[in-house]
Amino acid sequence: MEGTADKVALEDDFLLRAGNFNLYVCLHGKPLELEKAIIYDAIVIEAGDQPHTLNLVRKVRSHLNPECYLKPIFLYKGSDNRDALIHNLTDGVIFSLDQTSFLIPVIEKIYLRIADLTYTTSISFEAQMIDKCLNLLYTRQKMDFPAIMYVGSSIGYSFPELSVNFHLRDEWQVLDILNIMEAEGIVQGDYTDRIYQCNQCSSGYLIYREVCPTCNSTNCSSEDLVHHYPCAFIGPISDFKNELDSTLHCPKCNKNLKHIGVDYDKPSIIYTCKNCSGKFQDINVKAKCVLCLNDNEIEKLVTKEIKNYRLTKKGETAATTGYVSTAKDIEEFIGTIKIDTFRTMVKYEVERLKQNDYNSNLACIYLKNAGGLYSMIGANSQRALLKDLVDVVRRNLRSSDLISFMNANSLLIQMNEIPVKIAEHVLAEICDIMKRLISKNFKNYETDIRYKVVPITTRLSHELQIQQLTNEFQA
Repeated sequence: MEGTADKVALEDDFLLRAGNFNLYVCLHGKPLELEKAIIYDAIVIEAGDQPHTLNLVRKVRSHLNPECYLKPIFLYKGSDNRDALIHNLTDGVIFSLDQTSFLIPVIEKIYLRIADLTYTTSISFEAQMIDKCLNLLYTRQKMDFPAIMYVGSSIGYSFPELSVNFHLRDEWQVLDILNIMEAEGIVQGDYTDRIYQCNQCSSGYLIYREVCPTCNSTNCSSEDLVHHYPCAFIGPISDFKNELDSTLHCPKCNKNLKHIGVDYDKPSIIYTCKNCSGKFQDINVKAKCVLCLNDNEIEKLVTKEIKNYRLTKKGETAATTGYVSTAKDIEEFIGTIKIDTFRTMVKYEVERLKQNDYNSNLACIYLKNAGGLYSMIGANSQRALLKDLVDVVRRNLRSSDLISFMNANSLLIQMNEIPVKIAEHVLAEICDIMKRLISKNFKNYETDIRYKVVPITTRLSHELQIQQLTNEFQA
């Protein structure tokens, strides 16, 4: 530390006060003690050594506890622009401890946004990573989520708020999670590039090499193939050279080659393998993976699109309400169908109603405070609860009625050829049974289960009818 003011500002070797906030200071060369960092309002890292700084930032941002990974982080005595990951995962830079007053407005804004969040326990690993990413983006008021070309990434690109959770060998999972986010309307993506990955470990660390088609050796040399027009002799250019001068001399007809394009040309290249002495014109190209050492055939590489993403309104809402599950997590329950299939069946029913005179209905059951319940129980208990709730619904419906999860909070139901009043009565009974089931298994937890039934009409599209049904529950 330099300067008397810096020394005076520190208490207990790690505590720094800025207004009403207590800042944890991690000096260069000292380990970051997370148990201390969690209890303070923000973290200040002395940024002397870039790899060490990056390691500390990763340690905080990759933590699973939101009280840790959402913590404001600032750099002291160092630029944050040298490393893209550090730049995107920290909240500012100071060059003297006298400047800590400048951090107060930033800390206040972050904690105001944190107060908007609802913390839930996500069903799957993918949902947990999405929830973490959304929380970071929301609390930092970031709408854009671009791909950053990054030398420290095993796929060549980094999405810092998401990539920070993965080790080098597992970073390929980031692209799969982003695909889930885009498919569920949480982010909107715009194409920017295409990458190639190892077909064994999905790494993008590839070395492209020309190899012998016979023995796969890279120890090959190449030379021009010469075609002599007058005698039609074709051979490597070394056969035409001599030790006396630079004149090319045909070994077949003993004539000198004077003008390329007039009495000879170079139609191709011939390769010679110094390992097996083989000669060939078509050399193989392979991509060797640096991480797993697999030698990939070029045509068998895995291709993935890289996109720049932007957070949607649905993504903002998911951050504040808690992201519990992906579509994949909830589409496997027996008795339900996938949401895309459900939409198709509603479309068919609209068309069928145009030809028939009867009533069909759309219904939604909404667990308003499900996030609070999910946060109390583990992932296995969540899945068990959802399975039980589906069983309750399925037992009280006809076999021809359809059930689908829109998300972990909402069940959509299609009830065909039944008056709307009877459908409402059935839904009321189902919700009452669900409330009793939850109350029995989770003492002192007051459930808030709501439902709505609307008749299917032929005047509106199936998509618009589903949207109107669920709008009030998604607000």
